[in-house]
Amino acid sequence: MYKHEARDQSWVADGSHWAWSSPTGTARRCGRGTPRTRAGGSWTGPAHGPTKETVRAELAAAPAVRPYADEITLCPTWGRITRRARQLLEPGAAVVLDTETTDLYGQTIELAVVDAATGKVLQDTLVKPTEPITSGARHVHGISDEDVADARPFEKVLPRLRKVSKDRIICAYNVDFDRAVILGDVRRAGKKPGHLEPYDSWYCLMEAYAAWLGSPRWLRLGGGHRAADDALAARDVLVRMSQGRGNVCTPRPAGPGDPVAGAPTGTALAAADA
Repeated sequence: MYKHEARDQSWVADGSHWAWSSPTGTARRCGRGTPRTRAGGSWTGPAHGPTKETVRAELAAAPAVRPYADEITLCPTWGRITRRARQLLEPGAAVVLDTETTDLYGQTIELAVVDAATGKVLQDTLVKPTEPITSGARHVHGISDEDVADARPFEKVLPRLRKVSKDRIICAYNVDFDRAVILGDVRRAGKKPGHLEPYDSWYCLMEAYAAWLGSPRWLRLGGGHRAADDALAARDVLVRMSQGRGNVCTPRPAGPGDPVAGAPTGTALAAADA
């Protein structure tokens, strides 16, 4: 369903089409379907759906939309990230991981993994390293050498990590950091990394969140610097991105002469909806 509400210049959507207008009326965005790639850029829609150029032409030709056609951004970055976040929140799709370490890019001393869909903690354990915890790291997370003296070494917690993350995307707030730490521990333990190694097995929430907000800078997570708390805080970011950036609105009933729900008859959009 494509519908433009002429009075307040907002857009509405159903499950396969979406659109958005800023509260000030200065920016509008719309998209449809599921991601696919086209030459020259990213676009959304089923394989039989209209092209980006077709949608642009039809928006420009629609009387109710024509005045705003130049303001509409098809498939903005935040929309793509919102769709990805929703996919990652599907049951069994992903986990969220966090580590605390002996030093910057040091060894793991605390590891937590939570289920992305439910927030259930799947693993939360201290880990005994083979090097002392630096004073700087201890100042950040508060974990001392005494706290991990009786903890299990990394090779003993690795099987559980493999199990809870198998066949799932591993989300972390800073993938470059957490992935490097985990792989370093795997190598020191003399084990094979398996599914923990490929970069496409991971999803960086920090980079995604900055892009979703349109920020040129990465943003601090704001967790408590303990692994489980930070993993849950990172999951909150994933949930926030899944909610999109549009405004929820209830359009007034259509009046005489107002545009009505549905694509115009005879257009590519109408054919795709058939």
